[in-house]
Amino acid sequence: MIQQLCAGAILLAPVIARSQAIDSVFVEVYHVQPSDVTGEPPLTTYRIFVDLAPDHELQMVYGDDKHQLRIHTTTAFHNDTLNGAKFAHQVNADRLNASLLALDSWLTIGAASDQHMAVPRAMDTDGSILECPPYPARKGKKDGGRTNIPAPLCSSDGLMPYPEIREVVNFNFASGYLGKVKGNLLETTNGAWAVLGGKAGVTENNLLLIAQISTTGTLSFLLNLQIETPEHEPVKYVARDPGPDEVLYEGLAYGQYRLPSSSGK
Repeated sequence: MIQQLCAGAILLAPVIARSQAIDSVFVEVYHVQPSDVTGEPPLTTYRIFVDLAPDHELQMVYGDDKHQLRIHTTTAFHNDTLNGAKFAHQVNADRLNASLLALDSWLTIGAASDQHMAVPRAMDTDGSILECPPYPARKGKKDGGRTNIPAPLCSSDGLMPYPEIREVVNFNFASGYLGKVKGNLLETTNGAWAVLGGKAGVTENNLLLIAQISTTGTLSFLLNLQIETPEHEPVKYVARDPGPDEVLYEGLAYGQYRLPSSSGK
């Protein structure tokens, strides 16, 4: 299975025996943008992918009163204030080279622009529509022992052209710190972003991007997913404290929210 920076642990449902819908949750280091200021940390763009089992579809990413959703950085989210968007289907692909729009922070279910689905850069075989400049033509320097420095974005962009990009529906989710407002925390106990009818990945691996976050800080998240099975049954996967008919998947917690006892690979 796909192995990147983080692979989620697979645990059996505590109440109902069923096949596991999530093969892994992993964070891809999409790009490292060196700072123009000497001594300042680079801007790192992270992509959060869900690796679904075959024939499963992601319906929503959510938080409720028993299962909080949080995406946090120790500094702030980077937002492109000229062309940026809160959701990936709103990103204008024709403007990706007008600024550093490909490094914007946003939420999604699969899409990376209004014309593209997202794939990990290691799986991207069709080159790149991104140009150097405005993106740097050389790898960033290693920082703080970092070993995973991606190749320049003009060699591979993690974008797959796709004829029909589905709209993400915002159900009471406050995404205020994306777009033009600076902040470091997205959270909800009564909201979600979703695709009506669900969405499967566009590769045989059934990978779906759910968020792109750029920051100079340390990323953490606590997520919950609703996934549709091949039998058209919606199943909720939670990072902590599963209730009846919910499945615990500890890989949905990352960084500071990951419990010390978690058995992730």
